[in-house]
Amino acid sequence: MRLSISNIGWTENDDNVVYQFMKEYGYSGLEIAPTRIFPVSPYDHLEEAALWSKELYQRYGFSVPSMQSIWYGRQGKIFGTVEERQVLLDYTKRAIDFAHAIGCKNLVFGCPRNRVIPEDGDRKIAVGFFKELGDYALSKNTVIGMEANPPIYNTNFINDTKSALELIQEVNSEGFKLNLDVGTMIYNGESTGELVGNVKYINHVHISEPNLKPIEERELHLELKKILLSEGYQGYVSIEMGKVDNLAVLDKKLKYIARVFQ
Repeated sequence: MRLSISNIGWTENDDNVVYQFMKEYGYSGLEIAPTRIFPVSPYDHLEEAALWSKELYQRYGFSVPSMQSIWYGRQGKIFGTVEERQVLLDYTKRAIDFAHAIGCKNLVFGCPRNRVIPEDGDRKIAVGFFKELGDYALSKNTVIGMEANPPIYNTNFINDTKSALELIQEVNSEGFKLNLDVGTMIYNGESTGELVGNVKYINHVHISEPNLKPIEERELHLELKKILLSEGYQGYVSIEMGKVDNLAVLDKKLKYIARVFQ
């Protein structure tokens, strides 16, 4: 199984050290937050991004399987005004263009605050919104990966994996699939049994903990591996953790996930 880690877990100054850890344990993917590479207006830098990803591969052998924090700093809401929604659609299409430029096959859609649904909100708005984005992503050879976020992340829309799967089937676009978040499963007490028969909808997997704490060794990881393999999962398994100061922690977690999933 292919392994990745998100670069939100350390600072730019430590890139080279972490890259060496990754190479040692057989990681081939570097998940990115676009603003970590281009801090200001990342989607204005398509040519530079393409060169950066090419150099990353040539120098380290890493591809970019996924990007997250795609709406970093955006205030608009899916269930806001028509104008707000159009701005978000246009901005997300630029994110998709960025992903296409770097050969990235997954854009994590978390954005919990931006997707809060009011009491009188119409779910069909989200279906149409994601259908348009999914179809555009597919045309650019990538996928929007819908991530369930529990209420601790300040949202009330798509709080569990089952809800995310229902939305994906409703949207019905090959460019809109599931970004499976293990931290969400842990927080909600979800069973891996809920994934049986649904692995075909998974485009990317985040191994995480609630509130992005350092990952723990869990039986759940072994159960997940078994289901992913049994249903022919071809994507990446990616570590997602908040920033840590002690790189020995990252080294230990990289080694553990490699041991479990390789």
